[in-house]
Amino acid sequence: MKNHSINRRFKFDVIPALAICSALFFAGCSALDELLSVEAPSQVVATDLQVPGAASLLVASVANEFRCAAGYYAAASALTGMEWADASENSVLNIWDQRVHDPSGYGARFASADCGSNEPAIYQPLSRTRWLGDQTLEQLEGWTAAEVPDKAKFTAEVSLYVGYTYLYFGEAMCENSVAYDGGPVQTLAQSFQLAVDRFDAAIATASGDVLNAARVGKARALLNMGQTAAAAAVAAAVPAGFSYKLQYSGVDQDLYNKLWEFNDDDDNVTIGSTYRGVMTEGVPDPRIPVTDKGVVNSNSGIEVWVTSKFSTADTPLELASWEEAQLIIAENEIDLGNAGAAVAIFDALHDAVGLPDYSGGTTAAELKNQLIFERSAENFLEGQHLQDIKRLNIPLFPAVGVPIAFGGAYGGQVCFVLPASEFQNNLCISEGICS
Repeated sequence: MKNHSINRRFKFDVIPALAICSALFFAGCSALDELLSVEAPSQVVATDLQVPGAASLLVASVANEFRCAAGYYAAASALTGMEWADASENSVLNIWDQRVHDPSGYGARFASADCGSNEPAIYQPLSRTRWLGDQTLEQLEGWTAAEVPDKAKFTAEVSLYVGYTYLYFGEAMCENSVAYDGGPVQTLAQSFQLAVDRFDAAIATASGDVLNAARVGKARALLNMGQTAAAAAVAAAVPAGFSYKLQYSGVDQDLYNKLWEFNDDDDNVTIGSTYRGVMTEGVPDPRIPVTDKGVVNSNSGIEVWVTSKFSTADTPLELASWEEAQLIIAENEIDLGNAGAAVAIFDALHDAVGLPDYSGGTTAAELKNQLIFERSAENFLEGQHLQDIKRLNIPLFPAVGVPIAFGGAYGGQVCFVLPASEFQNNLCISEGICS
């Protein structure tokens, strides 16, 4: 018997309270006691949340779902994208590291893993965030500013989170391997355009950090669409010193920063060898702070290298920054042949962390290689390198076919196919009945 697809649009009779409860740690909501005073405390009746008074609770829930999805996506990007390597000899983690996900979509770990798993996760947390976010935006659109005084602020914040969720779908999935709300499969360009649309909605009503985070997100989506000049124009509005960080907590394991948990707490992954002892202009690069922890994984005996970038369970994860915006501008300058302008950006980024100025070559190929390095340093373990591998044609390491210590060999799957949970349950795909 078929179940509803996680992406299929329908009105829930009840809404699980997990996201709502954990959201309260960060946002708080005086309405929670009343909403949870139902017979089944794990569920909230949907109609209780379809009123203007529930707006802040809905927004906090979307924020919490996105916080989880972003952390797990960054972990997936790290392990499949060469920033991490499996240290546990764990057959599940090794699938991510080895780049050999089930190409049929059946039983694929990227589709079945979810928030709370002790491995990366992509499809389920992103799908839930996107659905809840778009539902909340629909609710907000139907309420007036008199009913919800913070309507503009809430709309901007949720649009930001949903924009990044569509962005992650476009970056993670293979071509024609995602569908939304029971509809047909989408191209990557369509997912990136949906991200741009949400970022534009955020920009229209946002201010401060949310505004600039939406600008960076839009620039990133445009860059992924090959619209480098347009991306640079958007990025140019991002002010120096800007940083938007997602907050985590050590109070409960579900709220941990997963980059810290999988690497430093569990010792199940180790920093990839190409990120150890990185030198820039002859000195250690502080943007890639990696050290030998001095322990080995208890199962495999593999030495564990960790990063002080995420030193505790509550270390924030940077979502967007001025540095990222500057590198988008630098990429456009390289494309335009403006070597001096690109080098000036590299030097400014170096100056900000106490590194010497760039002293390398200035041909287009040399500058593109430096851009790849600067992006890997500035965006280290922030969920960007997997897409950079695909977009910038970065060679895989270890290369495809190299034997892996635990058996088998490395593959080349750096994108994820449409999972069975979608193509079996989405009637538009399975039977041609589209909503």
